[in-house]
Amino acid sequence: MKGIDKNPFPFFRGKIFLYQPQDHKVSVDLILFLSKIRGVKRESLVIDLGAGFGFLSIVLAKKYRVKVIAVEIDKKMIELLEENIRLNKLNNLIEVVRGDVKKIQNLFPKQFCDVIVTNPPFYPLNYTSKLNPYHFEVWGTLKDFLKASAYLLRDGGYLNILIPSFRLYEAFNLLDKNNLPARFLSFIYPTIEKKAKLSIITSIKNIKGPLECDKPLIINEKNGEYTEEVKNLLESFL
Repeated sequence: MKGIDKNPFPFFRGKIFLYQPQDHKVSVDLILFLSKIRGVKRESLVIDLGAGFGFLSIVLAKKYRVKVIAVEIDKKMIELLEENIRLNKLNNLIEVVRGDVKKIQNLFPKQFCDVIVTNPPFYPLNYTSKLNPYHFEVWGTLKDFLKASAYLLRDGGYLNILIPSFRLYEAFNLLDKNNLPARFLSFIYPTIEKKAKLSIITSIKNIKGPLECDKPLIINEKNGEYTEEVKNLLESFL
């Protein structure tokens, strides 16, 4: 981690503020991911696997007033996560657990939660020689994150995951092996002319059914401005 921004950045018209690492900031992709997260109710117990500095945990706790357990392994990220929780006065709703997704059984009992959200590292270690540990599978693979999710979720529980589109085939195979059939799928496009960059999958544990594909999520217009959908989310999601 290169360093932390000196001042917290306001999101959603100043409804939350976050200190961010200079080399690992919130992207608009995560805003779109939030808009497609399913299964969260007031009484839900939510686990954020690989919580980083807390963006997903903080927004979900703030919006739905639910209990969130933020699981993270990196010590520096945990320090930032805890500071962001204090900054947004959400200590009563968010619990931080330092732990390894590969050893999730040492942290929680089986079938422990109702909803999981996760934005796991996008790239396998052999994908490129330029290694930023927050973008690569240094502490856990996609397989590890999905296996942990299957262990943690109750039957009928929801897994919401953001992955690069080139890993869809791998993800579907792993989801099926872990009794997490994909039920909803959304594609994120940089612009309407370009290929889908990211995919949002929602699975429901042990509940099979047809796969529903949502309308495309497009980030930018041709002129480079955000689309109206993105603008509306930035203004009114919280």
